[in-house]
Amino acid sequence: MKGFVQWVLAQRYRPVVLAIFLVTVPLVSFVSTALMTLETLRRGGQHGLISALVATIGASMLGLFWGVSSLSFTFAIGATLLAGVGLGVALRRTGTLASVFQGLVLLCLIGAALAGLLWSESLMLMTPIVDQGISWLRATGASDSQINDIVEGWDRLFIGFMTLGIFIQLMVPLLLGSWWAALLNTEPQFGHQFRELQLGRFLGIPGTLFMAVSLVFDGPVIQNLFPLVLFGFWFQGVSVVHAWGKARQWGRGVIAAMYVLLVPPFTGVTLFALASVGLLDNWINLRAPLHKKN
Repeated sequence: MKGFVQWVLAQRYRPVVLAIFLVTVPLVSFVSTALMTLETLRRGGQHGLISALVATIGASMLGLFWGVSSLSFTFAIGATLLAGVGLGVALRRTGTLASVFQGLVLLCLIGAALAGLLWSESLMLMTPIVDQGISWLRATGASDSQINDIVEGWDRLFIGFMTLGIFIQLMVPLLLGSWWAALLNTEPQFGHQFRELQLGRFLGIPGTLFMAVSLVFDGPVIQNLFPLVLFGFWFQGVSVVHAWGKARQWGRGVIAAMYVLLVPPFTGVTLFALASVGLLDNWINLRAPLHKKN
């Protein structure tokens, strides 16, 4: 992987060209964001911004060649690439993954809360998505009653899962781009910083209270914020497990099992278990014994 990163950064045009082609592919578009994060971390915010703008123009022209020419298409591409620049700038200024992680959680929480207040009829925003989902369900042979059961409540969950999707689309490139950049350092710090991820007191304490309240109440605001808070604690829980695995020299199979168990039918149990570890870490600092040992 280090050889790939060195090859990408050897010429200024290579991250741009790769981003042009990858940003238009839904399942791997996050790689283009990570490339802009890498570019920004290595060459600075100004160079990252220029690369993102050039890649946006190039991808828009490519879309025009494919017959996709719309303002929304260009906006989505630009937002995807410029997000990578923003992540790189934030990481350069703060110097730690934990600070950027906390900032992303806070930003998405504010966005979800505002969206829940401003868009009370969120079903109107997701009508095209619902229609596509219904068409797919009918194609699979689902009955009308089954479809109604699945679709019911989507309007109340839409904003929460939309915000969660944005958060993950930012966190993954942040981790990937910073890992790539760290590979070129004499003393890579990515692993250490990842094992120190935490929400901190500022977000952890309100997050804990929120999780407790969500057990009793299920209003629209709680439903919108719950997925994001849950995944915030989940990332912290994963960080705790990696920290213990590194300190106790657990085999790679143990860490791999943690991710394998995220596959259905164990997804829910594993997700909540790791989130619980992250939540508990905010109160009793599960990584403290590891620091004392070092």
